[in-house]
Amino acid sequence: MQKDAPSSCISSTDLLGLVGQYMSDEDVEKINQSYLLAFKAHDGVIRKSGEAYIFHPIAVAYTLADLHMDVDTVCAAILHDVIEDTDYSKDDISEQFGEVVADLVDGVTKLSGGQFTTRDEAAAASFQKMMAAMTHDYRVVLIKLADRLHNVKTLAVRSPSSRRRIAKETLDIHVPLARRMGMNTLRKDLQLNAFRHLYPWRSERLEKAMQKLVTDNAIEHQDIIDTIKQGLVDKNIDGKVFSWEKNVYKLYKRISKGKSHKQLSKFTESLELRVLVNNTIDCYSALGVVHQLFHPKVGSFKDFIATPKGYGFQALQTALITPQRQLIFVQIQSNEMHQIAQYGITASKRFPELLQSSGKSQMYLNRWLEQVQEIQNITGTAAEFLEDMKADLFLSEIYVSTPRGEAKVLPKGSTPVDFAYSIHTEVGDKCVSAVIDGEPARLNARLANGATVLILTDQDAAPSPTWLNFAVTAKARSSIRSWIKKRKSHEFVELGQKILEKSLLSFNQQLDSIPLKNINDTLLALNLENKNALYTSIANGNQSAKLVARRLIDNDGLTSLDENHKDQLLLIKGTEGLAVSLQKCCYPIPNDSIVAYPNKQTGLEVHRDNCPTLARNGHSLQKDIFSIAWVDDTSKESHFLAALNLQVRNRIGVLSHITNLLEKMDINIEDINISGDKEMKDMYFLIQVRDGAHLRLVAESLQSQSHVLDVVRVLDENNQ
Repeated sequence: MQKDAPSSCISSTDLLGLVGQYMSDEDVEKINQSYLLAFKAHDGVIRKSGEAYIFHPIAVAYTLADLHMDVDTVCAAILHDVIEDTDYSKDDISEQFGEVVADLVDGVTKLSGGQFTTRDEAAAASFQKMMAAMTHDYRVVLIKLADRLHNVKTLAVRSPSSRRRIAKETLDIHVPLARRMGMNTLRKDLQLNAFRHLYPWRSERLEKAMQKLVTDNAIEHQDIIDTIKQGLVDKNIDGKVFSWEKNVYKLYKRISKGKSHKQLSKFTESLELRVLVNNTIDCYSALGVVHQLFHPKVGSFKDFIATPKGYGFQALQTALITPQRQLIFVQIQSNEMHQIAQYGITASKRFPELLQSSGKSQMYLNRWLEQVQEIQNITGTAAEFLEDMKADLFLSEIYVSTPRGEAKVLPKGSTPVDFAYSIHTEVGDKCVSAVIDGEPARLNARLANGATVLILTDQDAAPSPTWLNFAVTAKARSSIRSWIKKRKSHEFVELGQKILEKSLLSFNQQLDSIPLKNINDTLLALNLENKNALYTSIANGNQSAKLVARRLIDNDGLTSLDENHKDQLLLIKGTEGLAVSLQKCCYPIPNDSIVAYPNKQTGLEVHRDNCPTLARNGHSLQKDIFSIAWVDDTSKESHFLAALNLQVRNRIGVLSHITNLLEKMDINIEDINISGDKEMKDMYFLIQVRDGAHLRLVAESLQSQSHVLDVVRVLDENNQ
């Protein structure tokens, strides 16, 4: 079969020859046995390219063998599709090749598509499964990346829509995964091949343009390289200097965002150079050499040796400008740093002389795996996990420190909330404000690179759902979601119990007096596990509280009970939490006449009884509405949002007069919107008040201002 394979295919002989260069005869034979099993399992299966399927797992294994990966990893790569596509099971593999190989194969095996309603749902679940396996053994992801690399290299035989879908998925997930593991050689290979299939015409044009630019400026570029080489020699620094191929995909992203000229020239595109020396001291010495030879560009220097990137990348980076206005980007590394940057966690396997440095890469990887495991433990759904991980993988890093000097690596755009959760989940849950570089700051402030951050906490504080609007890191977002779900679940139980108790009072009954048998029979009839499930079902509207009350009182569900009792009002304060939400369409406040209806996601939605939204959404019928009223509460600590429309003369200072008046009345303004013409302005104010009486006092004070013509509460009954 191998004789008929295309000449571009890697054969089993090629693979065995490669592993034989660094493995024992016993390990080579184990790999040969895994090949024989895979050959048998995939016998007769042909890929879309027309070649025998077996050439795909051989190619995947060859990529990993080229990294000098161990025997179990190479065996698992050969067998990686056996469980998913053939009749062989995990137990079959474990019996012949051991539990480690079986676990690796199972880790990269996608979940069955029949379990899910959509392809995206299946992909998210399979990704979560793979990442869970990776936290136990990182080699799972290496196999998956090698698998994707061969798939993306052979996309030409696929339909255009499949090529685009797979290429985009590669750029969204696999490329940042390779980067996060520090494997930049693999990352660039994945990125370039995916780009060529996602945008074939654009990638071809850019590659040709870059090649022309290199050719046209070859002599000048070589002179620059020779100048730097001589500069190193003059300072007795043993080093190599060479040009580095520009990443065409990154160039495309810059151009598409308008951050680079579309016409490429030596004045718009930098010459990228690598300087490799023997040790860290020589890195800084080489930096001095290049800065003496060419003028440094202000603000371009970055020291990733003193503060490595989150995945362990180390280098000195600087930009230079020649007298001929050629921009040069120089990256200076030791030989060891360079190999680790290209091959990440596998560098010490491919280059055994780096064994002493492998601990660094492993340390950075372990830190990330611990974070992934923590996110796994608290994330609700596979889709949420995928969303959070993609956000975390994509963003570039900034470096922020605690007041004690402990450095934290966070994604660019992070906030004090992200910083707090990076310290500890409890610190995040209890944070109330921050001090950035000695200045008080809000929790949604964006952190700058190099900032020093102090987090202030309060034991009575709790996360806010609004934090999801600005939190960036997967750790923070998953922790906030977890808290919301736990809190909402608790509040739904309390709300449902409260509603049921009010319904029972309509029949002169109390929940405590209901026989246990009636409760158990009701739970059985409604197919609910326990009382908390019953209360939650009532709170989200899945069960009618009145019908549940009937069933609890009369186990046979008879309708002979007295129905002349009036419905008991459900009393609320409006500050119950996530399960009771005052709606923004009408902003109900204490003293308003209110109604409510249950929502499965948000709990009890409270409206003013004249709110047009109720009628528009079909909830104006009495059967949908809860009888509800404000509890008699004399507390002055609670505040509620209310909306006012003001019609004013357009005069200088009128807005200032209004805001000053509100400030004197100790009224907090949440939002302002102004519209109108040269003569008249309509001003919308969203303010905080205690109740209806307080709002009337504010409205009367505003109405008394000379330039204020009218003050109307938004959605007021007299203004419909």
